[in-house]
Amino acid sequence: MSGEIEKEIKPGRGLNYYVLGAILIGLLIFFIGNSITPDDEETLDEYEFTTSVGWAAACIFSFIVAKRYWGSEIFGKAYLALAIGFLFYNIGWNLWWFYEIWYHIENPFVALPDVFFIAFYPLAIYHIRKNYNHFKPSVSKNQKIIIIIIPIICCSVYAFFGSFQISAVGGFSNIQTSPIVFTEIVEIAGFYLGLVFVFLSALTFSSAIVAVQIFRNTVLGTAWGLLLLGILLNASADIYYYINENFGGYVRSEPYTAIWLAGAVFICYGLYLHRKEI
Repeated sequence: MSGEIEKEIKPGRGLNYYVLGAILIGLLIFFIGNSITPDDEETLDEYEFTTSVGWAAACIFSFIVAKRYWGSEIFGKAYLALAIGFLFYNIGWNLWWFYEIWYHIENPFVALPDVFFIAFYPLAIYHIRKNYNHFKPSVSKNQKIIIIIIPIICCSVYAFFGSFQISAVGGFSNIQTSPIVFTEIVEIAGFYLGLVFVFLSALTFSSAIVAVQIFRNTVLGTAWGLLLLGILLNASADIYYYINENFGGYVRSEPYTAIWLAGAVFICYGLYLHRKEI
């Protein structure tokens, strides 16, 4: 570990299992309530509001940590990039709700919010790679495979279900596929934009997996682990959401809503531990 890191970071108290237990119980309650409560597309209900607050908190925490790391050549830039990424993500969230609730546009995609959602991923990937490259400038062959293969698999799954309609008339023994023909430019744009989202989400996901392996034995291992867990959860929810788009629009009661909130909560806790260990 470099002298710069040793001077700037001191070991903290680590993971508080009471806090972790409270988080898991709260997320379980949210998951159950979200699953059984009917979705009202005309209002911002308590589950959507809670998720939005969670991501706003992640944005605030990330700017606080970025400010504390600002004197560091490595971490200052990395955490500022993450903070700006979360700011873009929050703008996207709020614009999305604005379009759906005030303009009554169901599932606003392709739309202005997508610009801000897309802007989040390169900044998150930059943050992850900037940090792990400082500890390990060259990743192993297996780690390179992880970084490459996950986006390929996710994009392939998305492309298949976005290009073919599957029917099972008479049971699974008679599964049939037929190509989907896009007739409008917005449908074509939506398909390829969704592919971009899936690729960036999956690349964020695979980069975070490699980062977890690298950060595991560092001074900030616990804090980084929680932060990366949150990013992993968010990326997995995004992948699930965009692949699920092939079967219908946004449905609040789907599991990805709870996974998004879980991602925000673990990001906040990880950033809180960062702040205590600086």
